[in-house]
Amino acid sequence: MARNKKLIAVLLGVAFLLGAFSVSGAFAKTLKIKVAGISPLEYRGTKSIMAVKEYVEAKTEGRIELDVFPMNQLGDYTQVFEEIRRGTIEMGLIFLPSQFDKLLELGSLPYLGSSYEQIAQQLSPGSYLYETVDSSLDKLGVKLLRLYGDGFIGIGARKMPKDPANPEVDKDMLIRVAPVAAYKLCGEGMGFRTTTIPYADTYSAIQTGVCDGWLGGSSVINYQVFGDVIKYYLPYNCLFDQTAFMMNKKLWESISEEDRAVLMEAVNQEADKSFVDCQAEDEDYIGKMREKGIEIVEFTPEELSKIAEHVRNAAWPELAEIYGQEVMQKIEESLQ
Repeated sequence: MARNKKLIAVLLGVAFLLGAFSVSGAFAKTLKIKVAGISPLEYRGTKSIMAVKEYVEAKTEGRIELDVFPMNQLGDYTQVFEEIRRGTIEMGLIFLPSQFDKLLELGSLPYLGSSYEQIAQQLSPGSYLYETVDSSLDKLGVKLLRLYGDGFIGIGARKMPKDPANPEVDKDMLIRVAPVAAYKLCGEGMGFRTTTIPYADTYSAIQTGVCDGWLGGSSVINYQVFGDVIKYYLPYNCLFDQTAFMMNKKLWESISEEDRAVLMEAVNQEADKSFVDCQAEDEDYIGKMREKGIEIVEFTPEELSKIAEHVRNAAWPELAEIYGQEVMQKIEESLQ
């Protein structure tokens, strides 16, 4: 009997200790999340991922650990997206590929907004466009955390186009565009001929005269990547470059409500900041291009408004055949 009492006392003591350790988190398992990025270390996107990492790891007190892989270390964005769907990569800040759903291209509509404030509104929670993209990703098993602003897009060129402010004039120029209908129709709507040279070959294509310029990058990319082969930069602000914070949906749903709130706080801070930062960054790099000897073609607000109206009238009806009449109509209504 005494032996049984001793055994019971020992078992109760062990149970108490296990409970204490469990409460203190001594046996808590750290959730390790691989985060894929596409930007070089010094780019704003990579810095934002690192800021999310620091915030989340501090606020969750070690319950979540983010392992960051920038510079396409885990593959290009199309590969990473598929891995996030499977859950073999848990999270990323990447471009939205559209091979599974064309609606994921909606953020790249020509002249979706004419200012950073307008574009931020269109690409943030609460807008019809955002909710459509969110729903499309959800069906693919991916949780959209936030869209992230990278900057307005212009044209970098090695020669001056004819009458650049008049979209009805043939520019007598061939420019490279991304293999996305919105980019092609945007370029053609402004009077340019277009080609879909791979991005990796674009620098040499401009350098050797295979094409006269390119449409697809902000002032930052034009300065840092193409600054030695372009002589002109035309800030048409016709498209907006964005990436997306995303996570595997099943993993997201498995995380505690408390830790999901921490993740969202971190991502929201960086996403909100991105639309402010890219405006200052755009102005800074246009200045750097001027210092480098690249001529910046100036447009008045009235000229840009005229170009935007012309391009939307030319491109949006055709894009409605791709994305759906109802979708395009609701986005158009949101601009008014």
